[in-house]
Amino acid sequence: MSGDASVGAGPREVWLFTSEVEGMRAGSFRQERWCRVFLEHGAHVTVFNLRGAVGRTEIRFADLESFDAWRAAQRGAAPAVAGVRHGPAARVLRALKHATMVDLYLPNVLGLVRSAVRRLRAARPGPVLLMASSPPFSLAVAAAAVRALAPDRVVFAVDMRDAWALHDALGGFAPLRRAIERRVLRAAHDVTTVSHGLRREFQAEYGIEAGTLYNVATHYFVVPPSEPVDWSAVHPALRSDRRTLLYTGSTPDGFYDVETFVGGVRTLRERDPALADRVQCVFVGACEPIAAEARRQGVTEPALVFVDHLPQPRVQALQQAADALLFLAFRGIGNRGVVSTKLFEYFALGRPVVAVSVDPGSDVDHLLRRYAGHAEYLRSPEDVAAALAGLAADGGVSLPRVRNPDTLRSLLDGYRDRAAALLAS
Repeated sequence: MSGDASVGAGPREVWLFTSEVEGMRAGSFRQERWCRVFLEHGAHVTVFNLRGAVGRTEIRFADLESFDAWRAAQRGAAPAVAGVRHGPAARVLRALKHATMVDLYLPNVLGLVRSAVRRLRAARPGPVLLMASSPPFSLAVAAAAVRALAPDRVVFAVDMRDAWALHDALGGFAPLRRAIERRVLRAAHDVTTVSHGLRREFQAEYGIEAGTLYNVATHYFVVPPSEPVDWSAVHPALRSDRRTLLYTGSTPDGFYDVETFVGGVRTLRERDPALADRVQCVFVGACEPIAAEARRQGVTEPALVFVDHLPQPRVQALQQAADALLFLAFRGIGNRGVVSTKLFEYFALGRPVVAVSVDPGSDVDHLLRRYAGHAEYLRSPEDVAAALAGLAADGGVSLPRVRNPDTLRSLLDGYRDRAAALLAS
């Protein structure tokens, strides 16, 4: 654990600074995982949850049953919305947000600090374990402020679900952002993150020791078997007699090598149109960068088909029905330590995986080889075309695939062990 503070007896009160924990996105499920693990250890958990710029709720849970009931109700009410907005206006607003760092001093962030300090002053003596789940990094900044105002009362932990200042795609004034990130993470008693790649970056840049807890898809441990899917009902350009390669989620600008993937689809169609007609690539969600690249390269339906965002149960049904699932690794050396929850969802379903842009030696490479038997390094249009040809010909029998999804369950033990150590600190 990082940090140099010492806080007496272990806390039984856990405060989680979260963002949109009521949703159905990957970050929501990781935050849910922490809540469940702390409650399993007998702690009381208060969730301080932010939504947008002004929304803020505080809910206390004394047991796992009450949390599960609340989460189930929230899931049922959560709308099917994309996690990323595209278009020129969205890009300008994101650039302004990162340049001004306005997210650090939004009204609900300031209100969160005031409320937490008031609660500390009103609560009976004893330590509180305060864990901030980032992004947004404003939650970590807010938690650091609370710890600074009450250093003898707070065990401060940060769960870095993604980098902030070290994230190349976010922009902003890097030296200032890194100074803030360094100060906040060094102030924490404990830091966890989602990959060994990010752990090494934090150690090299900031001199801190972080723990690695992969985004194991606990929400996919039990998935009801789906009925056969009529692909033509999903989109008129689709047919059920073609091999289907499916991607679900979003493709944020600059994250993935969309040129290589679309180039692979185009290459196969140019070389062997008849074989290419036997496979259809389906994108469900906010995937405008892929669609834009397809337009640029002249790739049309049914080679690439785009479907609006769908509710999670429908997504799971489509994933089970697809012949293979597409994983786009983050572009960059070591895939920049980014390991999407999507990979663990695919693993849990036991479906063949077409993984594009995997960097040898990265966390994604390690995970594919450990759990799915082997990794394939599709890093050029020719590589992608060959993988699609294999999928069209034999259904992807040679693709990486987890044969026993139950082996993934042991990854949850890392969360339990970390929670126990924090509660004993």
